[in-house]
Amino acid sequence: MGKTIFIKEIILILKEPRLCPTCEKEDRLEKDIVREERTNGKTILCSRCEALIVITNQHPRKVELSSTMGDIIMLKEPHLIRKVSY
Repeated sequence: MGKTIFIKEIILILKEPRLCPTCEKEDRLEKDIVREERTNGKTILCSRCEALIVITNQHPRKVELSSTMGDIIMLKEPHLIRKVSY
């Protein structure tokens, strides 16, 4: 059994960011830990602020998340889905 991943915020973005849009740090970014099934977008998890960055051009109302390593994914309620553009 793996670890538990908490997600407080889901951020939809078109290009891969260098920094997390929420906390503006780069030291705890983990790529492709979580998979988003509806958009098949590339994902980056910021474990500092518990934000999941999904690189896609779609804007889904609901998300389907799965782990690539068998980890447990917990969405904190109420979680926020927002679109960021630079």
